[in-house]
Amino acid sequence: MKYWVMNTEQKSAAFNAAQTLEDWDATFFARAGSEAEVGDGVLLWRGGRGGGVVAIGEIAGIAALTSSELNLRRLNMRRKGGINVSEADPVSVVLEFGHLMLSTPLSAGALEAADLGHVVKRARATGTEDLKDLSVTGKQWRELIRLSEKVQVPTVWPATWNVPPGSVVTRAELHEVYGGNPRLTVSSSAKTPNAFLFLSSDQEGARAPRWDRTLLMAPGHGQDWQTPTMENLAALAHRRRGVPLRVFVSRNSECLYVGEFAIEPKQPVADWVVVGRRASRRGRGPERVLKAPVFRLRRVDGVPIVVNSEDAFRQAPRIGLSLHPSSGQRADAAVRGLWAVLEHEPDVAASLGELDEAQLLASVVQRARRQADLNALRAAVEDSKSSEADLQNLIQRMTWIFGGEFIPGTARRNLTPRDQLDLALIRPDGTLHGVELKRANIKKLVTGHRSHLIPGPEVHEAVCQATNYLRELDEKRAQILIDLGIDCRRASMTVVIGHTYFVAGGITAKEVDETIRSYNSDRTRVSVTTYDRLIENAQRALDLTAPVR
Repeated sequence: MKYWVMNTEQKSAAFNAAQTLEDWDATFFARAGSEAEVGDGVLLWRGGRGGGVVAIGEIAGIAALTSSELNLRRLNMRRKGGINVSEADPVSVVLEFGHLMLSTPLSAGALEAADLGHVVKRARATGTEDLKDLSVTGKQWRELIRLSEKVQVPTVWPATWNVPPGSVVTRAELHEVYGGNPRLTVSSSAKTPNAFLFLSSDQEGARAPRWDRTLLMAPGHGQDWQTPTMENLAALAHRRRGVPLRVFVSRNSECLYVGEFAIEPKQPVADWVVVGRRASRRGRGPERVLKAPVFRLRRVDGVPIVVNSEDAFRQAPRIGLSLHPSSGQRADAAVRGLWAVLEHEPDVAASLGELDEAQLLASVVQRARRQADLNALRAAVEDSKSSEADLQNLIQRMTWIFGGEFIPGTARRNLTPRDQLDLALIRPDGTLHGVELKRANIKKLVTGHRSHLIPGPEVHEAVCQATNYLRELDEKRAQILIDLGIDCRRASMTVVIGHTYFVAGGITAKEVDETIRSYNSDRTRVSVTTYDRLIENAQRALDLTAPVR
């Protein structure tokens, strides 16, 4: 048994545009190597923020590519160049994803924490039409399935969802926070990974939504031709895009969230219903009939309600997503609602800026975030297994830890051809300050020399490395200033290395501090500090800046 991975499609408009709704097939098709077999496992990956593994399934069928498909593929390969077109031709595979996690993706962080980081790298390097082989063992595949069954509802925007099934929100607030078009029956969100379907509670007869045993028959958006419109593609292709389909019942300005549904892949459209008429183009000819496809939807989660029930609306709790949260509403939803308003109403942002309470709120939020980052860094440096890369990933988002004299610097770390800075900070006058990060677990950070203590060899090596960086920056100063606008003349460096907790030989923290202080006393461009001293100074500064009302 082999394992594969593929990426979700990004734009629903590209999906089989020539198909008509009658013969639309929502089944997954892809190309794979000739070694693919029925029963092989497949992961579906959704990229971007809040993405991850959104479905797990298998290859359900295999067929040879048609001659036109093969010719087109070979032509594309020749255009790309450097590819052997005589390699074994791929096959067309049919995929079935029995386990959907469209609203609860298995994130990259969870995979990396389970030592499955290579799955993330492979998925991110995969296209949207081809399956790529995935180097995992049977044991690792079972671990992937186990992790997918335990995945928690995401709390990171934009993947988080704060509307519980069975609750009512205003439609204006829903779209304000989560995106989508408030005038359409079916739409996709450009700002969050969601697709929306709105059912009307006042429709009767064939146009009324209804349950057929376990399936919800839900009319889509009216259209006057057979090729799927962008609106209806939002529902038809939500699986291929790897996003959940959220179903609501609308009444006047409110909508009741029913839950998450998934389109049936093999027969997504049950039939058609007439929903209205439209005047012909330029007023010539007869009116055009608007028909809506009736989607066959299977519930993933939610509440089993009668969609045209007045009691469901009357008894459902109302929640707010905008500026004024109702009781029981999560704070993060209110904050995101506020952010959505501030994005589109600069006058509101300006007026809030004049309030002392707004400034206090900003200070409290910033301090809480910095304290959380500082706690995470403290835990990492006290872990003997933490690498330089682990520490760098934390520190690069908290440049404030180096003091108020620096501002976040350039994203470029390779300012010179031969060297790469761990962190580049900029002083307010535009000059550069580099940071070199080393391990925290260094036993010989300070060693005995005759009757005194001196920095160990790893400190000396790190300082020499920083000095070499500075020499390169000096020599390339003119070119860097022209290309990047960064002044490297007399740039300086900080070396962060070691932690007094790990120092061997009975040397105390006070002795380490004194030795490093003496070492720094005659240096002008390179200074050395330990992680515990860096964290202690940052904590002291954080405590001094605690807001007082």
